[in-house]
Amino acid sequence: MMLSIEIKLADGSATLALSGKCNGTSLGELRRAIERARRSHKRVAIDLSEVTLIDRPSLQFLAAQTREDVTLTNCPEYIQPWIYRECSQ
Repeated sequence: MMLSIEIKLADGSATLALSGKCNGTSLGELRRAIERARRSHKRVAIDLSEVTLIDRPSLQFLAAQTREDVTLTNCPEYIQPWIYRECSQ
């Protein structure tokens, strides 16, 4: 299953619920979804609870987004250390 992005809107925030495999080929679509959400909402979050696989370019992209005030929610335990490592570099 490729990456699926569902946008959930509530109280001035947008949550992008990702499901499936997050890899370099899906980053363009994810980047566009984040940009659309930022234009119309104050807070943007990415829900990773349904992500089944993630590659290094995607980890680097998500870490960069956290530096741009995007919040990662429901991050699977196996992904958390990698995200933190990328954020600290």
